[in-house]
Amino acid sequence: MAFERKFRNVVLLAKIETAKGTDAVPTGAANAILPVGEVTFTPVDAERVPRNVMRGYFGAPDALLGSVWAQVRFAVELQGSGVAGTAPAWGALLQACSYAETVTAGSRVEYTPVSTSPKSVSLYFYADGVLYKMLGAVGTFTGATLVDAIPALNFTFLAPAVAPTAVANATPTLTAWKVPALVNEVNTAQLVLGGAYATGAITGGTSYVTGGLEFDVGNQLSRMKLIGAKDSTITDRNVTGTIKTMDLTAAQEVALYTLITGGQAQSIGITHGQVAGAKILLFFPSGRLLGLTPVNLEGVWTSDVPFEAPPLAGNDDLRIVAL
Repeated sequence: MAFERKFRNVVLLAKIETAKGTDAVPTGAANAILPVGEVTFTPVDAERVPRNVMRGYFGAPDALLGSVWAQVRFAVELQGSGVAGTAPAWGALLQACSYAETVTAGSRVEYTPVSTSPKSVSLYFYADGVLYKMLGAVGTFTGATLVDAIPALNFTFLAPAVAPTAVANATPTLTAWKVPALVNEVNTAQLVLGGAYATGAITGGTSYVTGGLEFDVGNQLSRMKLIGAKDSTITDRNVTGTIKTMDLTAAQEVALYTLITGGQAQSIGITHGQVAGAKILLFFPSGRLLGLTPVNLEGVWTSDVPFEAPPLAGNDDLRIVAL
């Protein structure tokens, strides 16, 4: 019978590997991912090596199939576990994007970047009866906390391709994924420039009315292949972002212009959520504001402010905290 397999019958699982590339065997009961929106999966991302032979007539050149990779893109809601000090369901994904997880029981879970010995995940992609395994998968991500939207992280994962098998979908248990709160004036604190981070809070600095922020952790995903070895790995990081629709007074805009043209580093922080276990904090300790782009917000003068976020002391470009 035709048309049996359905596009929405997709299940994603991810589990941290003990040894990179060794199947960690994620299960639907313990390791299910709850993607939102479109899931884009490329099971055969093949490199083709043309032969460029001269055959005495026109026609497409012959080519040999080189290394084959798999890639998946999906988003998840940026929400806590429901219990302060308990890792959120997306924690394993961040660890596979070269982030370390530090748990302070009963208080918070902090994610900070690392430059050595990053972890990887075994990612299972069930496509309505076909299982694709991505072993040794590493990734990068973008994120956004924008007004009147659900806060989200958007992931891209890469791994050497593995031949699929025909097998029934795993049954996902999704209770670890909690319902998020919209970003708005009730649920989200004003963005802070020039503040300090300590023990799960941003102190000091200047608060601004904004439309939120978006960012890109900028991991460089490299496809490594030599005779006897093949691997996907993270080889660099370049965190950037944009503060959206800042509603600045005239004095604030002049002061911000001075910061930008003076090249002064300025921490950037925002906290979303009001209830313990459902709060998320984003903190860039060394943001460098790059410009002012006027935005007509229904007749009101606002500005988008792009920024880059180099590390301050090393491996601290962006701190993500679940509180």
